[in-house]
Amino acid sequence: MRTHKLKLSYIYGLLMIGLMMTYPVSLMGQQIKTAAEAEQCKKQLQKTEPSRRKVDLLTELGAYYLNLKGELKADLNTASNYQRQSISLANVIGYPKGILKNMILQGDILRESGDKNHSRGLYEQVISLARKQNLNEQLAEADLAMANLFGNEGIDLDKKISFSEQALSLYQVTENKVQQANILKDLGDYYTLKGQSAHAIKLLDASLAVYQSIRFKELQGVYNNLCYTSIKLGNLSHALEYGLMAEKTAEKNGDTTLQRCSILKHLGLTYFYLRNNDKTLACWTEAKKIAEGYQDAGYTQTVLANLATLLTRMKRFDEGIALLKELEIKYPPADIQMKVRIPYILFNTYYDLKEYKKAAPYYKLLVDFHHKLPEDDVNQIYLYRSIIKKLVYDKQYSKVVSYLQEHEKQTLEQKNILALSQLHQLWANVDSATNKPWSALMHYKTYKRLSDSVYNQEKNQQLMGLEIEYQTEKKDRDIALLNQRNQLQQVRIENQTSLRYIFIAVLIIAGLFLALVYNRYRLREQSNLVMQEKQKEINGQNDLLRKILSEKEWLLREIHHRVKNNLQIVISLLNTQSAYLENPDALTAIKNSQNRMHAMSLIHQKLYQSDNLAEIDMAWYIRKLVEYMIECFGLEQKIKFDLTTDYIQLDVAQAVPLGLILNEAISNAIKYAFPTGRTGTIRVSFVLGHDDTCVLTISDNGIGLPEDFVAEDTESLGMSLMTGLTSQLNGKISMWNDDGLTMEISFTKHLELSGGLIAV
Repeated sequence: MRTHKLKLSYIYGLLMIGLMMTYPVSLMGQQIKTAAEAEQCKKQLQKTEPSRRKVDLLTELGAYYLNLKGELKADLNTASNYQRQSISLANVIGYPKGILKNMILQGDILRESGDKNHSRGLYEQVISLARKQNLNEQLAEADLAMANLFGNEGIDLDKKISFSEQALSLYQVTENKVQQANILKDLGDYYTLKGQSAHAIKLLDASLAVYQSIRFKELQGVYNNLCYTSIKLGNLSHALEYGLMAEKTAEKNGDTTLQRCSILKHLGLTYFYLRNNDKTLACWTEAKKIAEGYQDAGYTQTVLANLATLLTRMKRFDEGIALLKELEIKYPPADIQMKVRIPYILFNTYYDLKEYKKAAPYYKLLVDFHHKLPEDDVNQIYLYRSIIKKLVYDKQYSKVVSYLQEHEKQTLEQKNILALSQLHQLWANVDSATNKPWSALMHYKTYKRLSDSVYNQEKNQQLMGLEIEYQTEKKDRDIALLNQRNQLQQVRIENQTSLRYIFIAVLIIAGLFLALVYNRYRLREQSNLVMQEKQKEINGQNDLLRKILSEKEWLLREIHHRVKNNLQIVISLLNTQSAYLENPDALTAIKNSQNRMHAMSLIHQKLYQSDNLAEIDMAWYIRKLVEYMIECFGLEQKIKFDLTTDYIQLDVAQAVPLGLILNEAISNAIKYAFPTGRTGTIRVSFVLGHDDTCVLTISDNGIGLPEDFVAEDTESLGMSLMTGLTSQLNGKISMWNDDGLTMEISFTKHLELSGGLIAV
């Protein structure tokens, strides 16, 4: 075999560097986890009076709908609706913690909708307010929310770690053990991504210890991260142990979330390094179903890339390439890790197939990424390998050494034993090809030592023991389930005899019951016949009453119509008569009479046009009467009217005299309040006060009454009319000077016909 060619097993070891991308699933999710819990929460919400508890329930429901799988717009809208209700109530009752929690929830909703800028602004407001009010719990929640704004690469990852560590310090002050454990777990994940796996293990161990101290049962997330970090350190025995514990714990707790997908992904990765293709394929296929069910692009990308790599190792090259093409179309990569990984896998796959022309453009992409990314970027580890592979194939050994050295430096910093082992194997091949036997032997020994530390016989036996133990426990559970089913079947068989006797007894009782029911049915039929006859009589009487009522309403409407027409005829006759008169006093008297008749005519016009034949809307009436008088006297430029009216309905007995009073008062104001062409304002107010007292006020800013004016001594027809009509209303009339004349009439509204007659 030629020395510049890499062994196939080594090549696929290189491909798997990209499998180590992770998407941590936090345990800090919403308190409501299931639809049943959400329904129970809604029932509690209906019974709860406005209080802090109600604010918390609304917030929990908002968080539940925000975190539902699928990222549906309808769920976001529902979450937003609960959030708005919650923060509104929190503001009303003065609940600072509730306000800050809802601001964080609103920021989470905006972040989920893609508006990270406004989301960040809300989180910063919460941080500022929480510090001022010394609310450490809410300050910690805001720090975690800020951490979620950042990605898992480069400077973003550093910021995410910084905010998470700030939150951890605050939760240590508040002695919130659950949140301490959650953050320690996530920090372990972040430091693993950062390439500091040894520190990550310490954080994860600390997280596990805190969880166990509070007897927390859902430990699958911690075991999952310990599995992943152990893979990074090349400790496959611990990786398999933690992976199986994570899967067993998840199954025991009924975990069907994205965290289950992450567990299967990492357990499959362990099996991949142990070269168990069947179990790897089973794990990743199940992980793919979960990721696609949640429509999560990040998980789906990672699992599809994993499957493509596995298919390539199984020499199912076409399937692997097709899967990567599907990945690029359906889930376009957004982060650098995935953007690098896809061309990396395709480059290595085409090189294995010796299709070098197809591999060339992907190699160019990888070189571009190598120059653009920082030297300490975790993605450089497989960019170096791709470049080394190409240089070895091209026999450019003089250029390979520097890349080998940089690659060794990076793997040592990350303490990645698997990568370091494969690196020394590659270096031995390069030294052998360049006629450096002693150096080649040294690198080969290092490769064997590191490789044996990962794959020695003792560890293989331990791994087999773990697998056997897991499978045994699984079989024991299956046997216990079968025993339960068998016992249930025995109980069913024993109950069948009893059920037969019970069934016969039930048949006898049912026969007697049916006979009784039939007897009652016959009696009820006879009663129904009698009731039907009576109902026919009642219906006939009701129809007759409806007809009589309809005729009465028609007659009443016709009366109002004719009264209105007769008044209009009289107004027209007076108008005709005024054409033959020259006496100014007579013309004025006729004009006043026309105005009075129009005031009454408006009432009858409204009544015959309305469904309510008993009462009239005085707001409408006053507006129409004023419009008529403005038109009649030509006041558009001279006098302005200011109307203030409540919605008041009066019967005809009160509406007619009140309309005549209003006509007289406005006429007097127009004629006498503004002499010699003065301009001014007439204000009309009709409001309903206490005890159904109606108050009509007509005021102007004119010259007012003479100082020696006494209402009782005047012989004015208009004043006499207003006084008499007020008495007819059983009301009071008063007038005084106040920057003009003000007249006030008050009376009690009739209530006998309130509501009027409604047409049938």
